[in-house]
Amino acid sequence: MVRPTLISLAKRVPLIQFRKGGAGAGAAKSAEKLGGGAAIEDWELPARFARKPIDPVEAAYINNGGPPNY
Repeated sequence: MVRPTLISLAKRVPLIQFRKGGAGAGAAKSAEKLGGGAAIEDWELPARFARKPIDPVEAAYINNGGPPNY
């Protein structure tokens, strides 16, 4: 077990390093490289990625916030 006094004496080393200059023009250039075009709508997706239809029982759960009270 590690004693709390040893933990407080250890030097903290950051795990990530940021580039200098912040989010300037370099961020805009990298966004253009990634092809940040328009989003794909649901109807444009292939059939294998389409949403499955919601059955009436599931719709009742969603609308009632839980099991339906019959």
